Amino acid sequence: MRYAVLIATIFALIGCATTTVLETVYVPAQNSGWKVGSGNNRPGSTLVEFIPAGESISSWSRMFTIQFLEGTRESPRAVMSSLQAQAQSHCSGVHWAIVSEDTASITYQWSIFNCPGQPDQIEIARLLKGNDGVHRIAYVRKGTQFEQGESESWLSAFSKAYVEKDGKRVVVAP
Repeated sequence: MRYAVLIATIFALIGCATTTVLETVYVPAQNSGWKVGSGNNRPGSTLVEFIPAGESISSWSRMFTIQFLEGTRESPRAVMSSLQAQAQSHCSGVHWAIVSEDTASITYQWSIFNCPGQPDQIEIARLLKGNDGVHRIAYVRKGTQFEQGESESWLSAFSKAYVEKDGKRVVVAP
């Protein structure tokens, strides 16, 4: 099953306030063994967090997130810079690196270690520009490093992700 289809179903069930069909993001990742841990649909931001089937949202080891920042007009780099500043204001030990970038997306990795009140964690994320806003996909693992092949697998899936609307790939307006 495609994550985009699952996300659309979840939002229909939690009662979207508008009848306008919004963009979603398609991520060609393996989703067996995952379940929805939490989600929300607030004005301007929609978020769904997937966790391993045997875990809970209060006690997870890995998480896959799809977020939509509706109406956001900033570039993916500007959104990433804002997220980086927020992270650094909470934890001075944030390590941040850009993995790749093009005109409509940016992929980055961050990690925190020995941050008071936070477990050690490492994340890969990609921001994709759409016509209706910016989409964020992320994979995070608690701990100090990814398992062998894990980072490469998620980077591959994220590199193939794209924004779609009405089942068609979105061409981003300039």
